[in-house]
Amino acid sequence: MAEDRYSDSSDSEPKPGPSGVKIEPKTECKSEDSSTSESEIGAYSENFKPLKALYSERIMLPVLDAPLFENLQQYESSLKTNTSILAVGQRKEALEREEKKLEQKLATQKALEEKNRLRFAKYEAPVKRERRAPKNVLTRQEKIGGPLGALRDCMAKRLKVKVITRGHSGLRGFLYGYVEAFDKHWNLVLTEVLEVYQRKATRKLKIPPAGGRPVPKGTADMISPLPSVIETPLGNGKWECVRHLPQIMVRGEHVVLVNIIDQ
Repeated sequence: MAEDRYSDSSDSEPKPGPSGVKIEPKTECKSEDSSTSESEIGAYSENFKPLKALYSERIMLPVLDAPLFENLQQYESSLKTNTSILAVGQRKEALEREEKKLEQKLATQKALEEKNRLRFAKYEAPVKRERRAPKNVLTRQEKIGGPLGALRDCMAKRLKVKVITRGHSGLRGFLYGYVEAFDKHWNLVLTEVLEVYQRKATRKLKIPPAGGRPVPKGTADMISPLPSVIETPLGNGKWECVRHLPQIMVRGEHVVLVNIIDQ
């Protein structure tokens, strides 16, 4: 028995190898997996032990394609509808997200460039100015009101008016006619005018000898015919003159009153 004991002890000693290095014999150690039951590594078991399941080789995942996170904070953030956090191993989704971000960035940049181009496009091409409606006496008459509006109605309805005029020192006479045009200064254009005015009698001037010879009577009528004037003496050196004019323009500073005859 003693020999057997010594022989066992000599067998257990390390033997030198080919290179002279002692090699210890392999000893079989019991694995912890053998002592781990299925209930301790089962995710749905009441006896589940996470530490043993973490190191066990016989662990079976309930969901094979479950996402992996680096820590609990990432997992909690993913549950709070934070789609910017991806699990470990989702390389394809991460690349797709980066591509979408790049496409969105390029689209935004392109839209901004197009907006800037349209913003300054009107300054690059020749500017076309819109032609405004012409403004003159006739166009202003359409929007005028007050006393001038009544004068406009006389012109539109072809009503006859009586215009009292003045001279340097008092009333000169009056005009009967139809209004064809006017402006804000009361300058009037009348047609078919009957003019009645008064004037003082003129004295005949003697022509001095060195003043030349007088112009023959009727010379002015040959150049430009003048309307005939009917003169009636009123006494005290005054004459009343009546003449008919096809058309006449009266300055506003000579107008005293405009009276509508035809109502």
